[in-house]
Amino acid sequence: MAPTVGYWGKPTSTLDWCETNYEVSFYIAEFWNTISNLMMIIPPIIAARHSWKDSNNTEHRVTLSYLALLCVGIGSWCFHMTLRYEMQLLDELPMIWGSIVFVYALVEAYTPPGVHHPKLILGLALYCFFVTVIYVTMKNPIIHQIAYGFLVLILLYKATQVAWKCDKWSKQMVVFGTVTYAAGFLLWNIDNHFCFHLGVVRQYLPSVLRPLFQLHFWWHILVGYSTYIHIIFASYVRYVYLKKDFMVKVSILTL
Repeated sequence: MAPTVGYWGKPTSTLDWCETNYEVSFYIAEFWNTISNLMMIIPPIIAARHSWKDSNNTEHRVTLSYLALLCVGIGSWCFHMTLRYEMQLLDELPMIWGSIVFVYALVEAYTPPGVHHPKLILGLALYCFFVTVIYVTMKNPIIHQIAYGFLVLILLYKATQVAWKCDKWSKQMVVFGTVTYAAGFLLWNIDNHFCFHLGVVRQYLPSVLRPLFQLHFWWHILVGYSTYIHIIFASYVRYVYLKKDFMVKVSILTL
């Protein structure tokens, strides 16, 4: 938002969000939209480290899921910091490719150890490949949003299906994660459709309160946390199926 130009020059991305560009820092185009990605960077780093250290008892799909979320967080950080088109792709394409890791983990949740389905892997990879080619060729953000939304709906369907075969804890995680994601999606839409009104509200607020009305900031926080909960849920139902001993630790930044 706004024609202000900073360190990274004039935006080349096909999207420019509601936050005023370079308002906080000359080096960061959208400051609050950038730092909110820490929710998708710090927790998966901690979790991936733990799962890697316990690799003898942790399947690769768990570590890959955390790394997928981490890639989205880093890409989104670079995009909002620069508003460059190539950084936009670094944000959006990992959302597609990372989501198929989550889909695979759920579809294979009740598959015996060592059993894989090459056709499923090939189908998911081809979906991502064709979406990538079409999106990069046409450069229309709607294409990405539809392709990503389709994967989210598949994840919601499979998560509900898998949870109802498990126990009450898995059901609670699905409900909590879905409500959190839906809240973030609602704020994302409000930010897109009522940007002018939000800008007016921020002008009348003390500077310390203005970040609270950067709704894309909250989209990152809520959806990042929801995705993290989803990975915990997928890992949980898998461990229950495999009858493995495990423990969930709760802290401020991670589980």
